[in-house]
Amino acid sequence: MKNGAMTPVSIILPMVLVFLFSCASTQPRKDEPRDAKFYNNRGIAFAEKGQYERAISDFNQALEINPRYNKAYNNRGIVYRLTGQYNEAISDFNKSIAINALDAEAYNNLAWLLATAGAQGFRNGKKAVELALNACRLSEWKNAEYLDTLAAAYARAGDFDNAVKWQEKVLDSSESADASEFRRRLHFYRERKPWPAD
Repeated sequence: MKNGAMTPVSIILPMVLVFLFSCASTQPRKDEPRDAKFYNNRGIAFAEKGQYERAISDFNQALEINPRYNKAYNNRGIVYRLTGQYNEAISDFNKSIAINALDAEAYNNLAWLLATAGAQGFRNGKKAVELALNACRLSEWKNAEYLDTLAAAYARAGDFDNAVKWQEKVLDSSESADASEFRRRLHFYRERKPWPAD
């Protein structure tokens, strides 16, 4: 208070509030609970970086918080499939479907595993066709990846005419970067071979 002058509170208070808000962190503190969606989303990020153990750990945490979070089951199933843990993947996809019977993605992921698993003992073309048809119906036949799965399922079941038909529809409807993969699979089906070949 130099010279006995006082700064009005209306000037200081906004400056103090700005300072306090600037010090606040937008990151949750370690002792704050996070929600299942946070762990699911971070698990997806780890999976995309190929950090599968960290991804599984986050999906586990999401499911510990919310045991009925079907997306975490589905995403963990994808990582299990990618790491060749097929029993675990099948279990997770089935749990996701049991929680939400309208989740086309889980049907598609389970169908893809049963149609294309690296270990032959897990392949089941007939069941893969059934699941892929569900995924396609639920997505109103508009998802090229699901149609690709349906083609792979038909090929695994030995129905190469339908495999070719649906793979051609995939190529007609897709502007995807995966078009070269789609064409490669079509070549297999035209030669009456499933993908991957036995």
